Amino acid sequence: MRHTNSYSILCVDDNPVNLQLLDRTLFEEGYIVLIAKSGAQGIEIAQEKKPDLILLDIAMPDMDGFDVLRELRSIPQTSEIPVIFITAIDESEELIRGLSMGAVDYITKPVNFKEFLPKLSNILQLKAEKDIMTEKKSEAETFMKVQTKLYASTLYELTDRLKKNEVLLKRLVEETQNAAIKSDLEKAKVNNSYVCNKLEKLEIRSKIINNTITADMKNFDTDPIIKDCIDRYMAQSKSKTVTLIYETPGVHRVFADRKMTETVIDNLISNAVKYTPHGGDIIVDVKNYDEDPEHFILINVYDTGSGLTSAQSESIFDDKNFLSDETGKNGLGLGIAYHFVKLMGGKIWVESMPGIGSDFKFTLQKEDK
Repeated sequence: MRHTNSYSILCVDDNPVNLQLLDRTLFEEGYIVLIAKSGAQGIEIAQEKKPDLILLDIAMPDMDGFDVLRELRSIPQTSEIPVIFITAIDESEELIRGLSMGAVDYITKPVNFKEFLPKLSNILQLKAEKDIMTEKKSEAETFMKVQTKLYASTLYELTDRLKKNEVLLKRLVEETQNAAIKSDLEKAKVNNSYVCNKLEKLEIRSKIINNTITADMKNFDTDPIIKDCIDRYMAQSKSKTVTLIYETPGVHRVFADRKMTETVIDNLISNAVKYTPHGGDIIVDVKNYDEDPEHFILINVYDTGSGLTSAQSESIFDDKNFLSDETGKNGLGLGIAYHFVKLMGGKIWVESMPGIGSDFKFTLQKEDK
């Protein structure tokens, strides 16, 4: 906690007698006293000196105390400085008006310093504690920004190396003749792809949380993207005897971010394949969005998996799950899908029934013609 004599107090009053009394009394208490003889001068000194507290007279010519306080609160450098009104006015409406504008307290003339000085000391101590907390918060935010940059750059480096490994593993699988070694390399390739995918999602999550990702909106056809995503999971679905169908192939042009759209579709199909039991079905289709067919298309990924309860359906895209996820297992892919669709100006939701299946739906803007 600071010593009393390190606190600075700005006294704003057009009456020189009042200023002299305040100056002498506060100086004797060990405070640094600043003087302003008008509202305009008080604002100027407050910006330049940034005092710890301002004693502000209400009844002044040109700018009264209310005008001065309004101006102080509009200036970033002075917006947080506590202000105490000094007034001869004994009207509760005026005093309530001052407090509602942001004054922390008021004193009436003639000032009873025996009562006022302890109150003043308490207000300054509270401000000092708030300043310490603000400083600690600023330091913590700076630390987190540094850590976030390090985290993001590390994720990028690891992902890049894994992608290079993937190329090498693919080549080794193609060139190796030994069946046992080829089988081991295939497993290593699958594991490498899994880790790479996880790291990419964590990198995206970091960018979303720190608002460093934007949508690159362009016109394109979703048809080849959907086909590529289905091809990517066809072998996995067949291994589970799950039927994976693209029901409405054709031209479906949208105005969106191509990479984000691919990530959303990939995450939804991946999720469906993961949770659909053996012998189940997954159907992907695209059509006009019934609520606004002129401007939006609707992409559905339906599965006959275990389904979700109504509570799960309502909370599955809840940001709390996405932001508090420490393991990457708490709906990370769906959280990314939600944010990407939102960034592209669409919406995403799920309709589901336990034991029957889930229908994940999202909208995209139609081509900007």
